[in-house]
Amino acid sequence: MLGKNPEKKPELFRPMLVDFIDHEHELVLLSEKINWNYFEKEFSPLYSKVGNPSHPIRFMVGCLLLKHLYNLGDETLEKAWIMNPYMQHFCGRVFFEHEFPCDPSNFVHFRKRIGEKGIEKIFAYSVRMHDAKTNTSNFVLSDTTVQ
Repeated sequence: MLGKNPEKKPELFRPMLVDFIDHEHELVLLSEKINWNYFEKEFSPLYSKVGNPSHPIRFMVGCLLLKHLYNLGDETLEKAWIMNPYMQHFCGRVFFEHEFPCDPSNFVHFRKRIGEKGIEKIFAYSVRMHDAKTNTSNFVLSDTTVQ
């Protein structure tokens, strides 16, 4: 069963991440440019309607993107994520968390669930985002090495 993203309701003694992070940080800006609903629509049919709820798709896809952005493994992502409120915000969390929400082995299960085509969708989406930025430039880098 598909898990839901945390609700963005303020609590009395827990400050929300958006209240104390820098809104010009690269991960905050990147998270605003990503259409997270695209991944929800693509991957939600892969989940059953019964059983224990899984982790939200935004959290799982966000963690996979962070792993590739910062060249982290499953276990090292866990340690970095706990220390970094920007990573937590990027993955859709509302409050700062002192514990990683899942076991790193869940990434293996998620990758198996979405398969190679799902990984390709995530990669293709990130390439399209990059292409949209580079198409505005007239600068072309050419390698003129002579043998």
